Amino acid sequence: MAGHKTDITIVGAGLSGLTIAERLISQGLKVALLEAKSRVGGRVLSLGAAEAPELRYDLGPAWIWPHNTRMLRLADRLELPLMRQHLEGKLVFQDQAGRIRRDLDFATMGDALRIPGGLARLTEGLAEMLPAETIRLGHEVMAIDCGPNSLHISGQANGEPFQIESDKVVLAVPPRIAENMISFSPELDLKTRQILAAVPTWMAGHAKLVAIYDRAFWRSAGLSGDAISHTGPLFEIHDAVATVEADGEAALFGFLAPHEVSQTMERQDLVDRCVRQLGEMFGPEAAAPTQVHFQNWSADRHTATGQDTANLDGHPSYRRIPMPEDCWSDRLYFSGTETAPENGGFLEGALEAAERVSDEITANSPPPNVPEVAHSP
Repeated sequence: MAGHKTDITIVGAGLSGLTIAERLISQGLKVALLEAKSRVGGRVLSLGAAEAPELRYDLGPAWIWPHNTRMLRLADRLELPLMRQHLEGKLVFQDQAGRIRRDLDFATMGDALRIPGGLARLTEGLAEMLPAETIRLGHEVMAIDCGPNSLHISGQANGEPFQIESDKVVLAVPPRIAENMISFSPELDLKTRQILAAVPTWMAGHAKLVAIYDRAFWRSAGLSGDAISHTGPLFEIHDAVATVEADGEAALFGFLAPHEVSQTMERQDLVDRCVRQLGEMFGPEAAAPTQVHFQNWSADRHTATGQDTANLDGHPSYRRIPMPEDCWSDRLYFSGTETAPENGGFLEGALEAAERVSDEITANSPPPNVPEVAHSP
């Protein structure tokens, strides 16, 4: 890709990056979308049997809320169905001493909605709408140099160096990843670097486990699948049945807090502890899943840094990251859910940020394919 020239380079093919690409391409701009992973989606990850794509389960975010108008419009535009998070039945509660109750009438996720077959249907649908060759998978950006007339983006693509020349760059990755993994020349100003490093990446220190079963036995036992534990390692558990129909394959998923997750801990040991806990809380059948999916986001170097292993006291207050000074002005933009003031941390925030950044770029870009006209003094 040496010598490749484009109007806009977007780093990160998650929900925000994909949306920006679609919006800018619709304005006639040439876009290159670079993704370090071998797939699109970023923190949106849905896994399951390849022969049954409708039975995929979310290892990242799973819920859309009724007030998420952007997400609802996107699902509608992609003609994707929605289903309500299962609520019927009792909640299971485990206190700090390990004592368990199964008689609580309490639903933790209220009006939450999910997409049958997983949220990756959204990001995959967006990717399919983009022109061929827009998305470059396996392209890890390592450096951005600010030249007098353009930006030079370089890195590694499947072990080979690549370079792109671009008028503008959008970093649609977590701010800490941008600050930690990309070298800028000239260096970003101190204020911008401090801001980037201080922005927590939402849920980056967590891990998520999905346990798959032949049937939703907890429902027939009068349980909703919701559970709260003060013992762990899973601190929050939910029904994860992937389709509207309750018959056949079913699943439970749970979150592990950062203090339960260690990058040096043996994965199988942690999975075994989680499965034993499911058996304690939901009965012996829960201790014998047919399959287990486990995603440790804190060990994903494109998602988390060492700063993200600390427990957060609450939901961070996110805001727009100001454009850097000097030669970066009007050329380097920050997107992603951690830059959304209203919906930061949520899927809706990824779309909120994408709208803002694409609108800013459109406003700051000359009309495409229109030659400049010289005016007489």
